[in-house]
Amino acid sequence: MIGIFGTAAFAALILVALGGFLLARQSTIPVEQSMEQMRRFMADAAHELRTPVTILRTRTEIALSQARDPAGDAVAFQTIEREAERLGSIVGDLLTLARADAGGREMVRASFYLDDVASQAVAAARTLAERKGVALVVGSFEEAQIMGDAGLVERMILIVLDNAIKYTPSGGRVRLDVTGRDVRRSVVVTDSGIGIPADQLPRIFERFYRGDSARTHAEGAGLGLPIARWIADLHGARIAVASDSAGTRVEIDFPAVVSLP
Repeated sequence: MIGIFGTAAFAALILVALGGFLLARQSTIPVEQSMEQMRRFMADAAHELRTPVTILRTRTEIALSQARDPAGDAVAFQTIEREAERLGSIVGDLLTLARADAGGREMVRASFYLDDVASQAVAAARTLAERKGVALVVGSFEEAQIMGDAGLVERMILIVLDNAIKYTPSGGRVRLDVTGRDVRRSVVVTDSGIGIPADQLPRIFERFYRGDSARTHAEGAGLGLPIARWIADLHGARIAVASDSAGTRVEIDFPAVVSLP
């Protein structure tokens, strides 16, 4: 009998120890996952920053090693300026995502009209469209009042417009519509661009992800859409992307009234 109780007690101790190990393991999994995400994020960030930094250093070394020539210097300085702007843009996006992860971005909560903010985003994107030779068309613009951070929403729309213009060939078209029907307020951006392959669609909101066609047709760090998704989530909005070989359609649906954190 004592032997049986001893065996049972030993088995119980083993189960308790195993249970404790599993619980401890379970509690450390989120920490390990967070650390792995952070390591991957830092590695990706370093990779994206390396290219513009290398170009800046190389161009500067070439410019310093050559005799002064106004035409040659102008080309070198233009390249340096372009890469410096690109570097600043990547760093700015990284800071935005870091603040988003830390919950450090203060919200400016107010009632505003989505159509007004969309109009401002179109005005900001028009120069880029003209430079690319892409027609930027304003479709239906219905009055659509929502609650949120107008600055962030404008940035989100501008990110979507910027992507649409980047991946639409010269002579193509990008169209923006705003609707305010029922209880939803929607912004829809459609383009006649290169489209996104079906197998890549599920990954377009991943940080630093850029599909093969994206790498071929335009520069970028793959941070715009993750920021757009974060802004949408912050506003209780849904952002959906549909694409085929004839172009891409991005729809952002806001609730008419939003309760922000």
